[in-house]
Amino acid sequence: MISPPVKLKPEDLIFFENEDYIIAKKPFGLLSEEDPAGSVNLRKLLEDYLHECYPKKKQLICQLANRLDKPVGGLLFCAKKQSILKDLQEKFFKRKISKYYLAVVEGVPKKPKAFLENYLVKSSSEFRAIAASPDTPGVKLARLRYELISTQDNYSLLKIQIFTGKFHQIRFQLSSLGHPIWNDEWYGAKRMDPRIHIGLYSYFLGFDDTKTGIRKEYQCLPDLIEPWNLFQSEWIALLEKVTESN
Repeated sequence: MISPPVKLKPEDLIFFENEDYIIAKKPFGLLSEEDPAGSVNLRKLLEDYLHECYPKKKQLICQLANRLDKPVGGLLFCAKKQSILKDLQEKFFKRKISKYYLAVVEGVPKKPKAFLENYLVKSSSEFRAIAASPDTPGVKLARLRYELISTQDNYSLLKIQIFTGKFHQIRFQLSSLGHPIWNDEWYGAKRMDPRIHIGLYSYFLGFDDTKTGIRKEYQCLPDLIEPWNLFQSEWIALLEKVTESN
């Protein structure tokens, strides 16, 4: 079972904060929101932080505008005002927020760049995404674009832009291409360790601020732990390539 760090401090979770929202940095293994078991989760930890830091600001809320799977790490929006939550949710719905991920996958894709499009449904019995025909009830169209950044020891580092936010879409789409994400046993990874995270990280969020019209961009790269340390020898050069021209 994937577990988050034993003790989490606000500085471990907050990448950026202003009066309207927090850009949270979700650790691998931490739930985004509550589950029926009442497990530790990012939203509750941020809520506790806001109550402690701003006890007199009763109007503050703490609601996530997007979410990440438990074994995935990276950046999330947490709205501190109801109006901001509504604005961010509308931006996500209208695809006005740019979202980029880094993924380490098994093997080397035949094409260094490609656009993937799949019809998916969520299997309630298996709690995973499965392929479906366009006329299947509840079907969703998932779109992403990937770019090959580097290869090492039969693993590839990909930069991914998603255009839809469907359930497990990156994990399914890369697996269906024949390149499952590192350690993602649910989607066919050959080398598995269920105690740790998978090789997927949400590293970039960008949008036009409604109040000012100014472009806001936030980037945070994963620490050099597995599997990112596979590319350690060229990490600095890779960072420059990954962060350019998002």
